[in-house]
Amino acid sequence: MTSKFDFYVHGLWIIGAVLFLLGAMLAGNVEWIEGTTEASFGVTIAIAFALFLTAGMCWISASVNARHEQK
Repeated sequence: MTSKFDFYVHGLWIIGAVLFLLGAMLAGNVEWIEGTTEASFGVTIAIAFALFLTAGMCWISASVNARHEQK
């Protein structure tokens, strides 16, 4: 039971942190410069947003799993 708790809580926190880091790296470096197409700019913003949402879902899942393990 301990390994399940470790993966579902700590593993999801780590995965969420990595996804948030990748999303922040993309969002922080996107800028409209000469040669940038509207499609590539929009896709980059959409990918960064999806990474932020996925990181949030991982963190919410980790907190729900931790709460269930405490009972």
